[in-house]
Amino acid sequence: MKMTGCGSCGMYMILEGAPGKSFVCMKCRLIELMEEKIRALEMQVESLVEFRKGFEQIMEQRHEVSEGKSSDLQMEAGLGNSEGRLGEESGQWKHVTKRTRQRKRRASEGELELQNRFAELENEEGAQQVVTEGDRARKKRRAVSPIGKGEELMEITPNMSPRRIQDGLKRITRENGNGKNLQPEGTGDRLENSTVTRKRQVYVIGDSLLRRIDRPVTRADPENRRVCCLPGAKIRDVDLRLKRILKGAGKNPLIILHVGTNDTARFSLESIKGDYARLGRTLKEIEAQVIFSGILPVPREGQQRCDKIMTINRWLRQWCYKEGFGMYGHWEAFMDRGQFSRDGLHLSREGNRLLGWRLAQLIKRALN
Repeated sequence: MKMTGCGSCGMYMILEGAPGKSFVCMKCRLIELMEEKIRALEMQVESLVEFRKGFEQIMEQRHEVSEGKSSDLQMEAGLGNSEGRLGEESGQWKHVTKRTRQRKRRASEGELELQNRFAELENEEGAQQVVTEGDRARKKRRAVSPIGKGEELMEITPNMSPRRIQDGLKRITRENGNGKNLQPEGTGDRLENSTVTRKRQVYVIGDSLLRRIDRPVTRADPENRRVCCLPGAKIRDVDLRLKRILKGAGKNPLIILHVGTNDTARFSLESIKGDYARLGRTLKEIEAQVIFSGILPVPREGQQRCDKIMTINRWLRQWCYKEGFGMYGHWEAFMDRGQFSRDGLHLSREGNRLLGWRLAQLIKRALN
């Protein structure tokens, strides 16, 4: 047991073993993490402000261009109307007062053109011609149709839906009782190839810390949300299996990755950074929205392992911001030892519920 002072705040603590030369207590480390988060948020706010200013300038330019075009069109229309009036009334002088102009406007507004669209049908010859053309079209359809003589023919119009066409064909088949396939050519292909709009797919992929979190994560949309737990998986294992897991994921899926705990026990910092870089290149080929979940603390290990995990989390946040990925940390939420099981590595039931709830809230914010 030895009493040591923090190099940042000066508080004294009693520790086991010989601490390092530049010892920093846990509270000071948390303050450093908060300061880094604030700096990152300030950078994001500055970039959003610049983006908004540029967007407003572009919209103002478009508005000015559209106003200029509309004013030019109005001037051309006004010139055309004035020239037409001068041409019509050239050589004639009229005394126009306010009342006469109002009377003329009312008279012009009240004039309507009445036209009978069915005037051609009143003529017997026109009516006979329309009837003969309709008969010819029906005969052609009967000749092309697979239906035999004496059977009922269903006329298919372009505005009829595929489902209505199928219902009509089933009704005709049932009435005739011959069991023939009366479906028009090309209709079945159109029905089979019709695509149904799918919701956006969500995949949560990671190591054994994702056990028993599928219920809170998939409760809102079980058909479009998946939790893939790979016990003992490292970053390289996720990189190798990622494309196979995401096969058939659809367009622009949301991927949340929670991996790296097993790597911190075996590999160096440089090796872990290289594995994250390779995983990032694979994710960019998939074209998806990606969010990395921060590595959780490991209570059973010593201070050296916790310092290594905190260093990786800080680097991961900066790397995700640079590469265009998202990063969501959990370090402050899992400081309680009761959220972990007896082995000090995996989560307890309370910890599983907390992690599942946090990931479900993250998915909700990302989709909305």
